[in-house]
Amino acid sequence: MKLIFCPHCQDLIKMRLRKRFCACRKTWGRYEKDGLYAKIGGEAIAIGIYNGAFTNAVATRPPSGVGPEFHGFVFPEKSERVQRVGSK
Repeated sequence: MKLIFCPHCQDLIKMRLRKRFCACRKTWGRYEKDGLYAKIGGEAIAIGIYNGAFTNAVATRPPSGVGPEFHGFVFPEKSERVQRVGSK
Protein backbone atom coordinates (compact mmCIF):
# COMPACT_ATOMS: atom_id res chain seq x y z
CA MET A 1 0.00 0.00 0.00
CA LYS A 2 1.28 3.47 -0.85
CA LEU A 3 0.53 6.63 1.10
CA ILE A 4 1.51 10.26 0.64
CA PHE A 5 2.63 12.46 3.50
CA CYS A 6 2.41 16.27 3.32
CA PRO A 7 5.14 18.04 5.29
CA HIS A 8 2.98 21.20 5.43
CA CYS A 9 -0.32 20.01 6.91
CA GLN A 10 1.00 16.58 8.01
CA ASP A 11 -1.84 14.71 6.30
CA LEU A 12 -1.23 11.06 5.53
CA ILE A 13 -3.41 9.86 2.65
CA LYS A 14 -3.84 6.49 0.95
CA MET A 15 -3.23 6.63 -2.79
CA ARG A 16 -5.96 5.48 -5.17
CA LEU A 17 -6.37 5.44 -8.96
CA ARG A 18 -7.80 8.95 -8.89
CA LYS A 19 -5.63 11.88 -7.83
CA ARG A 20 -5.96 12.64 -4.11
CA PHE A 21 -4.84 15.80 -2.34
CA CYS A 22 -3.83 16.53 1.23
CA ALA A 23 -5.92 18.97 3.31
CA CYS A 24 -3.84 22.01 2.31
CA ARG A 25 -3.72 20.82 -1.34
CA LYS A 26 0.06 21.32 -1.56
CA THR A 27 0.68 17.62 -2.23
CA TRP A 28 -1.06 14.92 -4.26
CA GLY A 29 -0.64 11.34 -5.36
CA ARG A 30 -2.32 8.63 -7.42
CA TYR A 31 -1.74 5.08 -8.60
CA GLU A 32 -1.20 4.27 -12.25
CA LYS A 33 -3.78 1.92 -13.82
CA ASP A 34 -1.59 -1.10 -12.95
CA GLY A 35 -2.05 -0.39 -9.21
CA LEU A 36 1.69 -0.82 -8.62
CA TYR A 37 3.33 2.33 -9.93
CA ALA A 38 2.35 5.79 -8.70
CA LYS A 39 2.82 9.48 -9.38
CA ILE A 40 3.17 12.18 -6.73
CA GLY A 41 3.35 15.95 -6.89
CA GLY A 42 4.04 19.01 -4.80
CA GLU A 43 6.20 18.18 -1.80
CA ALA A 44 4.59 14.77 -1.25
CA ILE A 45 6.67 12.14 0.48
CA ALA A 46 5.74 8.61 -0.60
CA ILE A 47 5.40 5.98 2.11
CA GLY A 48 4.96 2.24 1.65
CA ILE A 49 3.38 -0.28 3.97
CA TYR A 50 3.87 -4.01 3.53
CA ASN A 51 0.31 -5.23 2.91
CA GLY A 52 0.79 -8.65 4.50
CA ALA A 53 2.29 -7.21 7.68
CA PHE A 54 -0.52 -4.65 7.94
CA THR A 55 -3.25 -7.25 7.34
CA ASN A 56 -1.70 -9.52 9.98
CA ALA A 57 -1.47 -6.65 12.49
CA VAL A 58 -5.16 -5.83 11.98
CA ALA A 59 -6.14 -9.50 12.30
CA THR A 60 -4.21 -9.93 15.56
CA ARG A 61 -4.98 -6.67 17.30
CA PRO A 62 -5.85 -7.09 20.96
CA PRO A 63 -9.03 -5.79 22.59
CA SER A 64 -7.00 -3.25 24.60
CA GLY A 65 -3.47 -1.99 25.12
CA VAL A 66 -0.95 -1.48 22.36
CA GLY A 67 -1.57 -3.32 19.11
CA PRO A 68 1.04 -5.17 17.04
CA GLU A 69 3.63 -3.31 15.01
CA PHE A 70 3.83 -3.61 11.23
CA HIS A 71 6.51 -2.68 8.72
CA GLY A 72 6.54 0.40 6.53
CA PHE A 73 9.14 2.48 4.73
CA VAL A 74 9.73 5.85 3.08
CA PHE A 75 10.38 5.65 -0.65
CA PRO A 76 13.68 7.23 -1.78
CA GLU A 77 13.52 10.58 -3.57
CA LYS A 78 14.07 8.79 -6.88
CA SER A 79 12.18 5.54 -7.13
CA GLU A 80 11.26 3.20 -9.95
CA ARG A 81 7.77 2.73 -8.47
CA VAL A 82 6.97 6.31 -7.49
CA GLN A 83 7.55 9.09 -9.99
CA ARG A 84 7.55 12.75 -8.95
CA VAL A 85 5.70 14.98 -11.41
CA GLY A 86 6.85 18.60 -11.58
CA SER A 87 9.49 20.10 -9.33
CA LYS A 88 9.68 19.70 -5.60
